[in-house]
Amino acid sequence: MSENGLVGRPVEDVIEAIVDREDDCDPKTVREALDPITDDGVVTREAVETAVSDTSKVVATAETRVELAGIASEDATAAAAAVDDFEIVAVRLDAYADRLEAVEARAADLTDDLRTPVDRLDDPSAVYELATELREVATTAQGVVRTADDLATDLEQFESWLAEPDRRYDEFEADVDIVDESLDDLTAAATALSTDSDEPAADWADATMRARVLELLVADLRAELTALRSWADREDAQFRASLDDRVADAERRTRELNDTLADHAEPAWRDRFDDALGAFDAELDGFEPPVDWNRVQETLEERREQSLPGR
Repeated sequence: MSENGLVGRPVEDVIEAIVDREDDCDPKTVREALDPITDDGVVTREAVETAVSDTSKVVATAETRVELAGIASEDATAAAAAVDDFEIVAVRLDAYADRLEAVEARAADLTDDLRTPVDRLDDPSAVYELATELREVATTAQGVVRTADDLATDLEQFESWLAEPDRRYDEFEADVDIVDESLDDLTAAATALSTDSDEPAADWADATMRARVLELLVADLRAELTALRSWADREDAQFRASLDDRVADAERRTRELNDTLADHAEPAWRDRFDDALGAFDAELDGFEPPVDWNRVQETLEERREQSLPGR
């Protein structure tokens, strides 16, 4: 490169210099990184300054959206003040607070990442570092915007859940629907164990693990329904009594499913999978209502991978 540095040089020259200096860099990757700081095929200070300015705007947008999510969190916390002694409310507030803390930390890191000096345009390595960091910061900032917006929307929906009993009951009923569908599928699988299974022992163990998850989820539904009833009593509001019948039916069906699995179990199956099932039971014992259903599912998948590979 000449004494005038990289400014005004054809981008192909800059790419060549960077590829020569940097390990594991291919021309295509470098060209894509340099694209925002080039103008008419050359690297220019004006293009660099524009790229920095554009990225700063994206970062500022991300910070604003995070601030709005923080305001939404404050509003939701205030709206929940009268009922935050209910665990089903408190656990939701804690989850939203964790999400807000995480996105605030990501937004704070963006400002630090944007402090790359722009006065070393004679150094190919510095130019490439600046270009890649601007792209990474912009991509991260866009992700922060999406995350903050999602959080703000969820908090608004949470406020509606707090204010509208029918919404709480509808969402609860949707969870019961999920459990009912799972019970349908698993009951059919358990009934077919002795006739349709190529690997009946593994199929039985798999169904038993899934049944124990359903048992936990049904217990979680019962605990939440109890809280919803107490909430209605406190506010002297109407309670959707049909929900109790649905949960009672799910409890009955879960007991019947466990009986079916116990009836089908061969002593050799129990011997083969007793340790794995015991370990899984111990893991499930760590969950108490209100249960994080996603985390329970992750625990099931982890145990299935360990004990029932290929499923």
